[in-house]
Amino acid sequence: MKTAVKSFRKKNYSEPKEDKFISKILENLDQVKSGDWEAYADLSTIYPTNLFTQKKYSGINVVALMIDTIAKGFKTCKYATFNNISNAGGRLKKGAKGCLIEFFTFLYKDKENNKNYTLQQVISMNEEEKKRIQKIPCPKTYVVFNSELIENLSEINLDVQEEGPAENEIEEQQNCENFISTIQEKGNLKLTFGLKEVAFYSPSLDYIQLPPREFFISSDKYYSTLFHEVIHWTGHDDRLNRDLKGHKDKESYSFEELIAEMGSMLICLQFGILSEFINSVRYLKGWATHNSQDRETVIRNAFNHSKRAKKYLENL
Repeated sequence: MKTAVKSFRKKNYSEPKEDKFISKILENLDQVKSGDWEAYADLSTIYPTNLFTQKKYSGINVVALMIDTIAKGFKTCKYATFNNISNAGGRLKKGAKGCLIEFFTFLYKDKENNKNYTLQQVISMNEEEKKRIQKIPCPKTYVVFNSELIENLSEINLDVQEEGPAENEIEEQQNCENFISTIQEKGNLKLTFGLKEVAFYSPSLDYIQLPPREFFISSDKYYSTLFHEVIHWTGHDDRLNRDLKGHKDKESYSFEELIAEMGSMLICLQFGILSEFINSVRYLKGWATHNSQDRETVIRNAFNHSKRAKKYLENL
């Protein structure tokens, strides 16, 4: 089952040494006090959204914005860029500090002559031409501000329509069951249930064991735990081939646990399971507190692995 990380020493994970986006998340996480958690235990009405479009943020931006909300004690999780706020006639309060979010754009470059192409140009190419094109990801960061930092928020015409829950609990459970059933059918996932109060994935025998459902205090905790173990399952030699040495190697074990927790968090958010998000943030804070060396590098690398694992499951 999920295990708190007690120690971690970095080897040689190939990631940028300076990562302002991840650094900002960790900076906010360091400011969060344990007594602040309960106020944000129910995210059903608080979820990171754009102030003007009402679109929900996704991926690690959800983590960044929720931690920013908790660290600064905001009661809302609506954000917007300075330009959008200014164009709408809004004014930021003196000393207002924003939160970094990240989006990826792509450059398309010819491997032979370094010529740049647009996406539409690449789409219109034949197969031989496409083989020469290199797709280069380019992360871009933007600063967004919580709506509580807008001095004259009531004067702005947002034309906002309140959104209800995307799905009810029954629909969420059915979506989760369909997701797991697909992995079992197409990925040959072996899922068993034992009488012990422990959940684990066995790399050598390639199966997941969970306690019976009635052992879990809620369906959300059941699915969160199951998704955690399923992310471990993706690391098998025949799948994504991650280092699954377990307790024999404290470094690889703690790193794999970080991947599984972040992967479970992303899947839960996708299926509207919000009640376990705070526990995932608690986990990240505990990990960050006990690991001060190259935290940005490790968090970034773990998040990339968790996204890859989630993508693998979705492509089954």
